Amino acid sequence: MSTLKCHEEIERLFGIKHYSGIHRFGKLFSTGQNIYYYDTGTGKVLQLDDDALKIMQSLFELPDVNDVNELMRVQGISISAINDFCQTVVDEHLFRAFKPDRLYTPGHNELLEEQVNNELSQVILELTGRCNLRCGYCIYNEDCDLNRDFNNSDMSLEIAKASIDYAAKHSGDKIAVTFYGGEPLLKFDLLKWAVEYSLKTLNGKKITFSLTTNLTLVTKEIADYLAFVPGMGVVCSLDGPEYVQNSYRKYANGEGSYSRAIRGLKLMSDSFSKSKNALSINAVFAPPFSHDKLNDINSFFAGLDFLPPNTDINIGYLAEGSLPNTEIKLKDNNNVNPKVMDPLWTWLEERALNRPVIRDDINNISASGIESSLISIEKRYLTDTPGEFYPFNGCCIPGARRLYITTAGELYVCERVGVSPSIGNIVDGIDFSRLKKYYVEDYSKGSIEQCQNCWAIRLCSVCYAHNYTETEFDSYEKNRKCNLRRSVHLKDLVLYHTVRENSPEKLGFLEHTEIY
Repeated sequence: MSTLKCHEEIERLFGIKHYSGIHRFGKLFSTGQNIYYYDTGTGKVLQLDDDALKIMQSLFELPDVNDVNELMRVQGISISAINDFCQTVVDEHLFRAFKPDRLYTPGHNELLEEQVNNELSQVILELTGRCNLRCGYCIYNEDCDLNRDFNNSDMSLEIAKASIDYAAKHSGDKIAVTFYGGEPLLKFDLLKWAVEYSLKTLNGKKITFSLTTNLTLVTKEIADYLAFVPGMGVVCSLDGPEYVQNSYRKYANGEGSYSRAIRGLKLMSDSFSKSKNALSINAVFAPPFSHDKLNDINSFFAGLDFLPPNTDINIGYLAEGSLPNTEIKLKDNNNVNPKVMDPLWTWLEERALNRPVIRDDINNISASGIESSLISIEKRYLTDTPGEFYPFNGCCIPGARRLYITTAGELYVCERVGVSPSIGNIVDGIDFSRLKKYYVEDYSKGSIEQCQNCWAIRLCSVCYAHNYTETEFDSYEKNRKCNLRRSVHLKDLVLYHTVRENSPEKLGFLEHTEIY
């Protein structure tokens, strides 16, 4: 590169720093061994040598360095090193991320109606609003405003039939049918009817079924039935050993649910071990938070020798706001011990780095969370030159990826979204004017000011969940999550590249991983 072009390029970068803000273009991060630069526009990650690091620090961290002369004087950088840096920036198309005026995917815009009408992937039937437990951190408790309260409403056979008929009409060659509650096994009779009707009505499509259960109502009859429904997967809610499970997962009278839940898990495991269907377990990590508690939980699941091999066991924090007077402190704070700030992540990270493999044949809680973190970086958006459009963060195509149908037949974009505007009803179908307004236009308009200035815009996993009131998009609530999500994606970058430096063989599983 000529000296003139090099000078033009470095002055362009200082111009970005001075006039438009450099931080939306990328992020510096360190693994402890090396320092890297993640480029927002392309998704590329470059390892920095000493000279490149000094130039990057001048751009991102030193407010008093604002031109090439100050760069050379303060950082002691030679013209040759600056020229090499500028050549790399030009060759790799770095610092060229477009600044969007909206979030965009074809599926959210010109292809929305086509995909909603013809490519429905999952229909979720809320069989009942009832539950036989009153778990302390449940989002359906009356003390939690994230969602509806428990109720005595049950789905009718007519609404279940209409829901499956809708799925038959609007899906492609594959469809997933999910049963939800409350506790869906309270309506096991309707569940069985819906399965049999689905097998008949959706004949010719690849059908899968799933449900989440607290296990306490499982009988041998139920376990045997679910184990041999073609394509059935069951998510079992179980937090860990008896003292952990009974801390929050209780009946209304305060009695712990452990004994009935573990009995149900044994029945399910016995039946599913004889079939091709899969069990998985979802554990909630609730206060008090500690590594000792996580060790106890992990040892507990590893010791359940009756579980089918390689049972997928996921653990995550309770939903923010679900437990009154409890705050999960996951923010960056140099004065806070990391194990206190985010004990689950530091525990997972420590195991990922110190164990010989990410996942082995022992059932444990550490593999799934770490795998998803590594997958998010391995499968990130990556291109040679920056793309012009940025997607709707982690949002799926509303009304197409999944459709949640309440006991009353109201339609919502997802069971996880919580209190939010309805997008129609099962009798009249999707109201596209509401769908487009709330889940495309309002989401984009309410997000873009923050998103267009965010280095993690292409990594972002924020979705529709808990970002709405019953009548509108809540931009304040959505944007309040941004610092936390940036922190999460930064930790993902650091972990991925630390593993790649020290034990690249651990990432072998990524070659066979698909993203849906």
